[in-house]
Amino acid sequence: MTEQIEPQRIVRVLAFALRHQPLRFGVALDDEGFAGLDDLVVGIRFSHYDWATLDRHQVEAAVRGTDPGRFEVRDGLVRARYGHSVALGSPGEVRPPPDVLLHGTSADAAPTVLATALRPMNRAFVHLTTNPDYATQVVAAKGGGVVIRVRAREAAAAGVEFFQANPHVWLAREVPSPFLRIDDDDPAAPQGRRTDTAVVT
Repeated sequence: MTEQIEPQRIVRVLAFALRHQPLRFGVALDDEGFAGLDDLVVGIRFSHYDWATLDRHQVEAAVRGTDPGRFEVRDGLVRARYGHSVALGSPGEVRPPPDVLLHGTSADAAPTVLATALRPMNRAFVHLTTNPDYATQVVAAKGGGVVIRVRAREAAAAGVEFFQANPHVWLAREVPSPFLRIDDDDPAAPQGRRTDTAVVT
């Protein structure tokens, strides 16, 4: 009999394995972040002894029940679409971005970002979004901060590569400072800096 495991717990373990510690679960990621689904299920069983009956159908059901676009399952493979701290060769196909993307960051980090570049820090890619509410949630999760506006279409024309992770999340390896601004009406924006609007996560 298959043990019923809370789907949210499966999703948390899946995200940890595919974003941060695949080798801990005995799997290797390809350049786009895919791992064998059956191999990962076996690895999770060994790391969670009380999940000895976990099967791929439970994992697939947990994936279907989470945010659309967070994971991708195809041809016996599974990957996280974004959020990696492990290095990937490529998160997918380079795509033309929308005119503007948003990025939520802390107030302390904003002056450095605006003076230098938007970099991934402890992740493999910079995370951007087209969804203002999502960007605001990222700022709130950081305990406050600002939303940076990225002139993505102009950056792409200058050679910056953008990858679409899901309908609202975009990835880039780095975005130079000339394409970054903060809204003038953002109370946390650095004083004396002319801005446009705001960008991603």
